[in-house]
Amino acid sequence: MAEFLFRLGKWSFLNKWKVIAAWLVIFAGMTVAALTLMKPFTSEFEISGTPAIEAVEKLDEEFPGAGQSVNAATVNVVFQAPEGETLDEPQNSAAMDETLAYIEDNLDDRQGTERFGNPLKVSEELQRTVFDLETEMGLPEPTARADAENLAMVSDDRTIAYTTFTFDAESAQAVTEDQRQVVRDAIEVGEDAGVRVEAGGPGFGEAIVINTTSEIIGLAVAFIVLIITFGSLISAIKPVVTAVVGVGIGVLTILTSTHWLTLNDITPVLAVMIGLAVGIDYSLFILSRYRAEYQRLGGPDAAGLAAGTAGSSVVFAGMTVFVALAALVIANIEFLTWMGLSAALTVAIAVVIGLTLTPALLGLTRSKAFGGKIPGLAGNPGWGKKEEPPRSSWRSLEGETLGTKWVKLIQRVPGLVIAVVVLGLGAMSLPVSQLEMALPSDATSGKETTQRQSAELMAEGFGEGVNAPFLMIVDADNVNPDAAPLVPIKNAIQDAGEDVNEREAAGLASYLYTVSQANSLVDVKHAQLVTVNDDNSSAQVLVTPETGPADQRTAETASALRSIGTEIQDATGVSIGLTGLTAVQMDITERLGEAMPLYLSVVVGLAIILLLLVFRSIMVPVVASLGFLLSVGASFGLTILVWQEGLWGLVDTPAPLISFMPIFLIGVTFGLAMDYQIFLGTRMREHYVKTGGSNELYNKYNGVEESVVVGFSRGVRVVTAAAVIMIAVFVAFINQPLPFIQIFGFALGLSVFFDAFFIRMGLVPAAMFILGRATWWMPKWMDKILPNIDIEGTKLEERFEGVDRTKDNKESLDA
Repeated sequence: MAEFLFRLGKWSFLNKWKVIAAWLVIFAGMTVAALTLMKPFTSEFEISGTPAIEAVEKLDEEFPGAGQSVNAATVNVVFQAPEGETLDEPQNSAAMDETLAYIEDNLDDRQGTERFGNPLKVSEELQRTVFDLETEMGLPEPTARADAENLAMVSDDRTIAYTTFTFDAESAQAVTEDQRQVVRDAIEVGEDAGVRVEAGGPGFGEAIVINTTSEIIGLAVAFIVLIITFGSLISAIKPVVTAVVGVGIGVLTILTSTHWLTLNDITPVLAVMIGLAVGIDYSLFILSRYRAEYQRLGGPDAAGLAAGTAGSSVVFAGMTVFVALAALVIANIEFLTWMGLSAALTVAIAVVIGLTLTPALLGLTRSKAFGGKIPGLAGNPGWGKKEEPPRSSWRSLEGETLGTKWVKLIQRVPGLVIAVVVLGLGAMSLPVSQLEMALPSDATSGKETTQRQSAELMAEGFGEGVNAPFLMIVDADNVNPDAAPLVPIKNAIQDAGEDVNEREAAGLASYLYTVSQANSLVDVKHAQLVTVNDDNSSAQVLVTPETGPADQRTAETASALRSIGTEIQDATGVSIGLTGLTAVQMDITERLGEAMPLYLSVVVGLAIILLLLVFRSIMVPVVASLGFLLSVGASFGLTILVWQEGLWGLVDTPAPLISFMPIFLIGVTFGLAMDYQIFLGTRMREHYVKTGGSNELYNKYNGVEESVVVGFSRGVRVVTAAAVIMIAVFVAFINQPLPFIQIFGFALGLSVFFDAFFIRMGLVPAAMFILGRATWWMPKWMDKILPNIDIEGTKLEERFEGVDRTKDNKESLDA
C-alpha cells in the first residue's frame, strides 16, 4: 500500500491542476445535485419493530386514523395568571380570548380542536360531558368524577390553564416556520394583554438551528494551532482548505441523499463536527511528514514519501474511524445507522482528499509551501538570526524538545504515571453508574425556551405526568368470558341491565379491569377508559404517570404497565399494547442500551485486529483498547456530572443525556483514539524496526525504550497539534443553541483531551517501558498468517535512505 500511496502522492503533486480541478468539479456537481434533489430533514427519532410502534399499528387498525395521533403536530398553549390573580378574572379571561382568537384568525386549517378554546369554558364542558357519559355507561360516580377531573384544563387554584390543537401537517416534523410564527405572535398578543403565555408540544418543538460561528471558531483556532506548528502562514492554510472541501462534499452528499432517505436533522451536524476535525488532522499529518522530507528530496519525491508513510497511517486511522461509525448499523436503529454511515462517508472523503488534494496544494506552492514564516515559531530563527538546515536522518533528533523531556520523565517513573492515569480517570468514570438517557422533549429544552417553560407550567398546574401520558390499547377479540378476574365485573355489567351479550360484557369488563390494575401501580397518577371502538372489540386507556418524561421512574412505570399487561393477557385472553410518544421514545432508549454491549464488542474487536496488522504486536492493541475504555469512561463521567447532574451550576439545563449519545460517542472516540495510537505508535515501531531492536542513539536505554523515546519525540508535536485542533472543533459546538448538540461537542472534546494527553502520551508509553520487549512480541504462528502491511513504509524509505537531492531539485523547486 505504501508504494501505491507514494505514486499517488507524487502524481498528485506533479498533476496539481488536474487534481484541484477534479475536486472543484466534484464540489460543483454535488452542489447542483443537492440543490436539485434535497428534501427536508426530520427531527423524528423513530424505529420499527419496537413494542410501542407495534401498538401504534394496532391502534390504527382498531381506530382508523388514530395511529397518526402519536406523531401528530399537537401544540399546547399554556396560560398563567399574574401573581395574586386567577384566570377567572375578566381581564385575564379576555387576554386568553385575544390570544386564541389570533390563532383562529391566522390558522384556518387547524385540526384536533375538540379541546381548543378558552380553557375556562372548554374544560368545564369537557368534564361535564365525560361525567355524564361515564355515569350513563353505569360507572360509579366517584370513578366518573375522577376521570373528569383528570382531564381538567384549568388547575385547582385557577392560576394555570392550557388548551390544545393540531397543525394541519402530516407530522410534527412537517410543521412550517410560518405556522410556528403564528403561535409566537399569539404568545406576544397574550402577554401584551397581561397574562403569561407559553407554548410547547410535539408540533411546536425547537427547530434545529445551526450556529455557523461554531465552524468558524473551530477553523480559526485550528489555523492558529497550525501556524504555531509549522511557523508558516501558507502551510497553515492547506489543512483548513482540504478540510472545508472535504466536509463540503460530504455534507452536499448527505443533502442529496435526502431525496431517497429520511435523515434526522442532527445527521449533517455530526458529520460536520467529525469531518472538520479529521480532515484537518489527516492533512496535518501528511504535511508534517512532507516538511521533514522536502528539503532533502525535493517536492515530488517528498510528497510521494509523505503520502506513502504518513499517508499509510492516515488510511488506517481513517479506517478505524470509518469502521467505528459504520458499525452503528449493528444497533439496527434506522436514524442512528444513517447518522453513522453519513459521518463515516465524510471521514472517507477526508482521507481521499488528504491523500490527493494535500500533495496537489503542495505542488501548487512548491518552494513556497512553507512560506510566510513567522520568526521564533516551529524552529524558525528569531528576528535577525540565520536559519539552520534541518536534520532529517532517522538516526538523529532535533534537540531536546519538550516532548523528549516528557517521555524521558515517563521512562523514569512509568509505574507512577500508570497509577495516576488509571486512578484519576477511573475516579472520573464513577458517575457512569448514574447515567440516565432520554430523547429531546419540551422538558429537556433550554430553560429559557418557551417549550421548557410550557412543560414546567403544565407540571406545576397538573402534575409532572401530564407531559408523559401513556396509551394502553386493549384488544378484546379473544377475551375469555369465564376468566376469573372478569366474572364479577361482567356479572355486574349484565345485572345493571345493559343490553349487551356475554362476550361484549366480558370485553367491557376487561377494559375496566385493565384500568383498575393500572391504577394499582404506585407511580400511576390516574388511568381511565377514554374510548371504545364501534364494535366494542377494542379500547383505549389513558394512563397518566406521577413523573415526567425525563424521570427514570417514568421508564420504570412503563415497564410495570407492560408487566401488568402481560399478566392481564395471560389471565383474560385479551392483548394489550402500550404506546404514546413517551413510550416510543423509551423503546428507542431501551433498544440503544441493549445494542451497546454488542456494538462495543464488535468495534473493539475489529480495531484490535486492525492494530494487530499495523503493529504486529499483542500488547500494543490490548493496552490501546484498555486505555480507550478509561478515557471514554472519564469523559462520560464528567459529562454526566456537568450536563445531567448540573455540577457547580455550569449549565442551566441539567437533564438526562440524549439516548443515542453514549453509543455514538463510543464509536467516534474509539476511532479517534486509534488515530493517535497509530500516528504515535508507528513512529515508535518505525525506529524499532530500523534499528533491529538495538539502541543507536542512547546508551542508557535499551532498544525498546529508545524506540519509544525517539518515536514519541518525533510524533508528539504533530499529534499534540492534531489533538488541540480536534478539541477546538468539538468544543466550538458548545456554542450551538440546542443542548444535545452542546453535549456532543463537550463530550467529544473531553474524550479527545483525555485520550490524547493522558492515554496516548502517558499510559501507553509508560506501559511500553514496563513491558520492554514484550511490547513488540507476537507468536510466530500469528506473525506468519498475518499479512505484512508495512504501514511505516519501511521498504519505501530504504529507497531514499541517504539520498539528498537538494541541489538537483533546487531549480525545480523554484520553478
